[in-house]
Parts: sequence; C-alpha cells; structure tokens
Amino acid sequence: KQVIRGFGGMNHPLWIGDLTAAQRETAFGNGPNQLGFTIVRIFIDGNSSNWNREVATAKRAQELGALVFASPWNPPDDMTETVTSGETTRKRLRYDMYDDYANHLNDFTDYMTDNGVNLYAISVQNEPDYAHEWTDWTPTEILNFMKNNADDLNGRVMAPESFQYRKEMSDPILNDPTALANMDILGTHTYGTPDAWFPYPLFKEKGAGKELWMTEVYVPNSDANSADRWPEGLEIAYHMHKGMVDAEFQAYVWWYIRRSYGPMKEDGTISKRGCSMAHFSKYVRPGAVRVDVPKNPTTDVYVSAYMSDTAITLVIVNRSTSTKSVTFSVDGPAVTSYDQI
Repeated sequence: KQVIRGFGGMNHPLWIGDLTAAQRETAFGNGPNQLGFTIVRIFIDGNSSNWNREVATAKRAQELGALVFASPWNPPDDMTETVTSGETTRKRLRYDMYDDYANHLNDFTDYMTDNGVNLYAISVQNEPDYAHEWTDWTPTEILNFMKNNADDLNGRVMAPESFQYRKEMSDPILNDPTALANMDILGTHTYGTPDAWFPYPLFKEKGAGKELWMTEVYVPNSDANSADRWPEGLEIAYHMHKGMVDAEFQAYVWWYIRRSYGPMKEDGTISKRGCSMAHFSKYVRPGAVRVDVPKNPTTDVYVSAYMSDTAITLVIVNRSTSTKSVTFSVDGPAVTSYDQI
C-alpha cells in the first residue's frame, strides 16, 4: 500500500507561543516519554517580520529527523481585496497579484533555508473553503494558481488543504494535466469528514507519483483540558486507523502539538490523546510501507500493518470495553521475536 511519511502536528508561535527546548525534545525525540513525531507544520505569516518565530522549533525538529512543511493563512495585506457577491463577502488574493504571491511564498522558503531549515513542501493556502477569518479561494481560483503559478514555486507544492476533504476543491486539479503536474502533495484536513469520503477513487486513478497527506485535525473535540479524557483519547487512534487504511494517507498531522486538548498538555507532558498518537508515530517510522491485514478482524477491533526493512508493526485498536483475542499469521519473512507495547 502507501509509503508512510510520518505523523506530527502544528507549531504556531504567533498564536499560542513556541514550544520550549524541552518540549521540542518531547515532541520529536523517540525515546522514553517522547512522542516520536516526524512531521512539523509551520505558519507562513503574511508579515515577513514574524518569520523568525518559526525557525527554532522547525530547525530542532529537522535535526531530530522530522519533515517540515509550511502553510499560509493570508498573503501580505496589499495583495488582497474584499469582494461581495450577493450576501457573501470574502477576502481573496487579487488576480493581478498571483505572481507576487508566488514570490512571497518563495521568499519564505528562501528565508527558512538561509536559517537552516529545508522545507519538505509549501502549501498554497490553508483551508480555502473555510475562510471566515482568512483568505478565501474558490475551486476555480485554486485551479488557476496551480495551472499558471505553482510551477514557479521552489520545492514541493501542496494543495488545496480543504477543511473537510471536499473533493470539489481537489477534483479540478486532478482533472487538469497542467495543474496536476504542478502539485506534488494533495493535502487535506478531515474536520467532520464522513467515513464515506475517506476513499478517493479519482486520486487513485490520476495521482500516480503524488503524495496524499492529512495535514490538520483534532478529534473528537477541542474542549479545554480534554487531553486526558477517556475513552475520547482512543478515538484519535481509531481516526488515525481510518486515515491510514480507508483514506490511505501517507501523513497524519494534528493541529496544535501543545494544547489542553492536544497530544502534549500545556505543562509539556504527554496526554492520553498523545499516547494514542504515539502508538503510530513511535513505531511506524518514515519509509515504512502499509501492507494488507484484515482491518476489522473481530467486533470493535481495528488493525493496520506496516513493514520496514527490519520490522513488521501492527497497530491494533480495541474500541470495546472488554479484552479481545486476535491471532495473526505473517507470510514471507520469518518473525524471530516480537514486542507487545
């Protein structure tokens, strides 16, 4: 099945403050009492004077082996305009500023490179279809940028980062050869995404050579101080299972790494939600390949399997309130020992 790029979360110093040095180790280290995250998402501010805030955590995460990618919420103010259609008012990137916007994104890439961070990818826009407080893009506008401007971006290009895996945002890119050639990663969020939307036949048909990432979510809620609620914490593991098996995502990225509802609590300790994520992130490492296994071998038990050069990893989610017994056989390589975590 798919090659796994990793698991991780968002660092947003401008909105909630940066991770501390110790918290960076907890997030991106893979020793005891560490999350083993291998992806960090960072913020592209429209104001370049704030870009320095993104460097410290991104650089340390990269040193620990993590991939770094970046998403913008807004272009610089002078590149936007407010337009009204009927009763709808929205902020959009001015059509005469598409070239300038591409240059702005390249400037961010160059800034991070100059400061020791090599971005794995850069996104065109965060949640263009849920832009109540940031820049809105229609499917046609995203398509036009991907056709005419994305080729000018330095490095891998991610689009469209729909808030809910809405295919009307990404279908036009997949159906346009030029736009598709300019997209390296189809990124999406999965807020309230119905189970039926997780498979994407058009991507499987036309997305050869492209990557498929889930780049933001929190589940099942963002209630204050909910990080240790149980069995809510188990729902993260089930959601990750669906993302890996049903959607065949290659990456799974949480919203804030450190938050009262996140994988790391405000005091820097790992939460129960974080422990659920860590069953994937600590043991399913970048480059592993998901392989076939019965995904629901018995009632309330969900399984995904991954193979690397040295190990086969089974992540087993038991959503029932009772002990379950499941037997697995492995074809091919000999299994000489196993650990049950």
